[in-house]
Amino acid sequence: MSFLYTLIIYPIVQIIEVVFTFSQKVFREPGVSLLVISCVITLLCLPVYAVAERWQELERNLQKKFKPKTDRIKSVFKGDEQYMILSAYYRQNHYHPVYALRSSFGLLIQIPFFIAAYSYLSHLEALKGASFLFISDLGAPDALLRFGWGGAKINILPIIMTAINCTAGMVYTRGLPVKDKIQLFLMAAVFLVLLYNSPAALVVYWTMNNCFSLLKNLYYKFDFKWKNTLIALFISAAGILLSFYMMRIYKGDIKLRILFCCLFLMTGSIPWILSPVKGLLKKISVPPYTSKKTFLLFILSFAAVWIITGLFLPSMLIASSPQEFSYIDSYTTPVFFIFNTALQAAGFFVFWPVCLYFLFSQRVKRAFSLLGLVLLASALCNVFFFAGNYGIISVDLIYNNDVNHGLKPILFNLGVLIIPIAVILFLYFRSQYHALAISASVCLFAISGFSFYNLFSVQGEFEKLQEFHSGAQNELTAIEPVFHLSRTGKNTVVIMLDRAQGAFSPYVLEEAPELADIYSGFVYYPNTVSFNGYTRMGAPPIFGGYEYTPLEMNKRDTVPAVTKHNEALLLMPRIFSEAGYAVTVTDPPYPNYSSKDDLRIYNEYPEIRAFITDSVYTNLWIKEHAIPVPSTGTILKRNLFWYSLFKTSPLAFRKGIYLGGDWCAPGLVNRMTSMLNGYSVLDYLPKLTDFNSEKKNTALVMVNNTTHENAFLQAPEYRPAVSITNYGTSRFKKEIAYHVNIAALKRLGDWFDLLKAEKVYDNTRVILVSDHGSQNNYVTEIGLPFAVDNFNPLLLVKDFNAAGPIKTDNTFMSNADVPCLALEGQIENPVNPFTGKVISTELKENPLYIAVSGSIHLENPSDALFALDPKRDYYVHDTIFDPNNWEKAE
Repeated sequence: MSFLYTLIIYPIVQIIEVVFTFSQKVFREPGVSLLVISCVITLLCLPVYAVAERWQELERNLQKKFKPKTDRIKSVFKGDEQYMILSAYYRQNHYHPVYALRSSFGLLIQIPFFIAAYSYLSHLEALKGASFLFISDLGAPDALLRFGWGGAKINILPIIMTAINCTAGMVYTRGLPVKDKIQLFLMAAVFLVLLYNSPAALVVYWTMNNCFSLLKNLYYKFDFKWKNTLIALFISAAGILLSFYMMRIYKGDIKLRILFCCLFLMTGSIPWILSPVKGLLKKISVPPYTSKKTFLLFILSFAAVWIITGLFLPSMLIASSPQEFSYIDSYTTPVFFIFNTALQAAGFFVFWPVCLYFLFSQRVKRAFSLLGLVLLASALCNVFFFAGNYGIISVDLIYNNDVNHGLKPILFNLGVLIIPIAVILFLYFRSQYHALAISASVCLFAISGFSFYNLFSVQGEFEKLQEFHSGAQNELTAIEPVFHLSRTGKNTVVIMLDRAQGAFSPYVLEEAPELADIYSGFVYYPNTVSFNGYTRMGAPPIFGGYEYTPLEMNKRDTVPAVTKHNEALLLMPRIFSEAGYAVTVTDPPYPNYSSKDDLRIYNEYPEIRAFITDSVYTNLWIKEHAIPVPSTGTILKRNLFWYSLFKTSPLAFRKGIYLGGDWCAPGLVNRMTSMLNGYSVLDYLPKLTDFNSEKKNTALVMVNNTTHENAFLQAPEYRPAVSITNYGTSRFKKEIAYHVNIAALKRLGDWFDLLKAEKVYDNTRVILVSDHGSQNNYVTEIGLPFAVDNFNPLLLVKDFNAAGPIKTDNTFMSNADVPCLALEGQIENPVNPFTGKVISTELKENPLYIAVSGSIHLENPSDALFALDPKRDYYVHDTIFDPNNWEKAE
């Protein structure tokens, strides 16, 4: 049943959801959005209903023609003899009794739409508690008629719906046999029973459907002068009024207003241009392709679009990091998400197109085949030539950059698309069937080949992950301390906040001045540089120092890069552990260039406690705070298909599809899950910490991804909420990156308050650092061809017994200074246990090589060298905010 639902019903559900989402954007009134859904669905179904009406009329005429003869046969013969003679009679007239189902097609076509509306509207959070006209709660039965005794309630809307349904049926069956009237009245009774106790929203939607059905029946059954003109005037007036609403009353984004205004005006003009367009189309000479050739072009093109959206794009995304998509919720292998998306895409691009194809005439079928070829060409062009640069995408399918395009790129994209479409039209109307069929076949098989290669690659990486994954863990019901600090000795804490933006710090303190005292003793280093804009090359210097910057790692050209990466992760834990410290490590980045769960590099060092915190406490946090956050698996199951549509769409539509990370869905808390995986750890830090270390001195090396993920939070405390009503007062209040940065600093501030209360703050050294900043230039704009903020990481340091409000120090720093800062005064003359070299900051005396050219992914982890690009990379010295201090590496 799940298979059939996904294939048949789910595409309709998605259409309903998209219409509701954009209606809410425009009208901000759930009741009005329900009317819009009903109107759109009715308009989309009109061609199908027209076919159904023709079939039903054909069936009625045939039954009327056969009736005298069949009545005589039935009156003379009985039993098997009657059956055989009737069958022979039908064969003589080229008729089969199964054709009688055509008379019910108009009713049957409503079933999938009813199931889709029922499954979507019955559980829609946006409708719960929403009022509309005289209905107090669209998310519950209307209960409009109440009696004083016993609190009895009668739902009036289902009765009104049934009355309208029966009226529409009476109009439709005017002049038809009693059998047809009974069929429709029974159907109205069935809907009454099904919807009587349903949410008012669903009844309103179905009532509007019945109203449109009544209007449609009145149009077809009653003929009068000026009928078509009046309808055209009504549609045009509606389009003009809605356009006026968008431009003069609605206060949303101006681009959105202009777009909808144009759509409404175009809709209003349709009745006046429909007739000339029909006449023009009739004059166009369509190539006389045979039915077989037409169908082959149709199925090849739509099948190729299905493979692109259902297999190729999802598998490409997941193949880029299979570990991140593994062991999500109850889904172990990421291949599940690919196959689920393939099934959804099959509904959109195979099942429903094939159903519609066989409903219509040969001329319409040719139009379907041409449409498929155009869709295929457009999809390929957009995927391979207009991929777009939106930054890193999270496992929850949230980009870290805005999806926004200027007018020039959009027009260029549309101009380029005209070329393959024009070629297809030329070949199609020049009867170049073989060229089109061969091209579509090559595309289909090539894309299929790449898709299956990606599938095998994903499965192969998953099987490697299985070797060290611990499997399903019991769900947490309580918090137990895992960080054990010392009251009497020294505690050294290094916390890497992935992608934390150093440049935001002054603005955080401006909005939350109380943090200046909470972060007492801290020094903020704004003039700090990172060596790359991505974690793989940006993190090793944090843990290993200057020997593990990209350029220095490349100098050891006989040692595999993965080995050097692991050395960096182990350097501080080994030094502290060998000095007798109790050492704890959490969530190291890319150990073995593999999954975060791969902690095998610590197996040789049992005295080092290494474990994972990311996502471990998420479900417990959600349960305790009662926020209806959809799971990551739920988000992927829905949004992976929309990601594919996004990549295959022209640039003009991508912002609307992405919708700020909501992917054409009503945005509540869909983007919060990944952020909570790290946020829950920071929020629970006071509960996760005790002060009963078995050893006198401790060292904690921790990585947290709160600042890496994207979610708006509720100011002023910047905590997760279902609906954000307060975005704060900062100039960056509408920047997601700012929200997660200030949230992380506030939650760490709560932890520092605990350390002060427990009198261990003074004997604790804390270093807050990030591997890189954001890819956007939020603060620093000095005219360089890259975002300086991307290489300006957070660096906040509090030394032992440091006091006083937070200070600022403009000394030139890098995140490779962290090992020296952490070890200073505790380990005398620290030496790298892997290379024997003294750990120092001497390299900073010369300009530092910054790999600004992007993330360098090695073809093979055993490779020794990063493919650095001196033509694009830079050296920097002294002050990163002076463009004169940045020099090309070559």
